[in-house]
Amino acid sequence: MTHSVVTATFIATEGDYLEAVIDVDGQRLHVMDEFGGAQLAVGTQVRLALWPQASELDDWDAMFKANPGREKGVLRLDGWRYLALGVVVQIDPVVCDCGWLQVADPFHTRDERCVGAYVGVTLARLDACLP
Repeated sequence: MTHSVVTATFIATEGDYLEAVIDVDGQRLHVMDEFGGAQLAVGTQVRLALWPQASELDDWDAMFKANPGREKGVLRLDGWRYLALGVVVQIDPVVCDCGWLQVADPFHTRDERCVGAYVGVTLARLDACLP
């Protein structure tokens, strides 16, 4: 499984394994707190590994139509759910380059024509832990 290591500013947490809020390069992210945020002061800089959890409920056609602007990044849907926008860079297993975030295995294919396709995949949540 692929993860991304980022430098984040800690903002708030509801507690271990609950929702935390961090800032990564000016983007506020709602993540699962697996890094002990309750011990951090607001504004603390911390290196975190972000592990995207794909929802696996996306419709194939919807994924391939969800990114007509050929963007890379994440858009918050609600809670800690996101739409990850990016390009397929590998198959079997599929890896999507979403800019600062790599999403592994959001769907399954061996079709090489998918490499280079821009997609949008739903993330059930982003887990944040110490690298």
